[in-house]
Amino acid sequence: MLKNFYYNCNKLGSIEKLQLKEIKKKSLKKNNILVHIHAIGLNYVDILMIRGKYQHKIQPPFIPGIEACGIIVEENCNNKNILNKKVIINKKGGCFSEVVEVSINEIIFIPKEIDSALAAGSFVNSLTSYISLCKIIKLKKSQNILITGASGGVGSALIKLAKSIGANVIAIISDKKKENFVRKIGAKSTIMLKSEELKNISNHKDKYKVDVIIDINGLIKSKKILSFLRWNGKYVILGFMDNNFYNIPTQQILIKGLTIYGVRAGEFLKKSTNKRTIINSVIKIIKNENINDQNYKLVSFKNLKQGLVKLQNRDNQGKNIVITKYYKKREE
Repeated sequence: MLKNFYYNCNKLGSIEKLQLKEIKKKSLKKNNILVHIHAIGLNYVDILMIRGKYQHKIQPPFIPGIEACGIIVEENCNNKNILNKKVIINKKGGCFSEVVEVSINEIIFIPKEIDSALAAGSFVNSLTSYISLCKIIKLKKSQNILITGASGGVGSALIKLAKSIGANVIAIISDKKKENFVRKIGAKSTIMLKSEELKNISNHKDKYKVDVIIDINGLIKSKKILSFLRWNGKYVILGFMDNNFYNIPTQQILIKGLTIYGVRAGEFLKKSTNKRTIINSVIKIIKNENINDQNYKLVSFKNLKQGLVKLQNRDNQGKNIVITKYYKKREE
């Protein structure tokens, strides 16, 4: 019989302490399904959970991982029609595994023609970018949007969606390799992290005329990036990164008539009265992606920890996606 494995977080702290363990077969709970996982998306939230630094804390032992895609192989819902259907799992933990038991309420059915790695690696990023740009900010054509942490998974999803809207993207990046990457996927302008422009923003703000700032990595803590914004500009802090919090002086908001937003895409979706419409819009974005694009990096299940370390060290561009033994490129 084929053995399946999972990564166990037995103690909060280092990624290296994750342990690979064999899954023991057990009966499904009522209204649960069993999914053979084909691919797993790696997210910074996973690292924060392993450290015990995320706002949603899980006590060890637990299985990390918030995003995966696979095929339903068993069900205890009195519905045989769902067998062999492809689903995205988006939940607070449990996805670093080759087989996952989940509630029927924790899955999203998707068309089989969507590549599983693409679905697993782009759902959270596409959801975050769609809710940020289309539902909260309502970004318009020809507006200028500045994005920090632009070369990562969320950043690259924001760049591509903003470009498709017709906005002008200004990406803040840390090196030449990342600059080349963000330009290829749609950034019109770039600013180096150690540039003169970020040291003396007031001398360069008129060059960019920024309407919206999306601050993924909390650059506002070390750089006066609000100075880039025009009158009535918008500043957005995204998710929970590594201590990316800052107290914004109210006089800065008042002087420029700024609007400040905090975006938690998962919570927004959960509380939305148009959940199905949002999901359909996100799936439409995913369908237009290509797993062969340079912003997706496939990592084997046995190398999952290495993929997390690269994410932690910001050594990669785009999104790292873990593939299991069940994955076949463009399967089904």
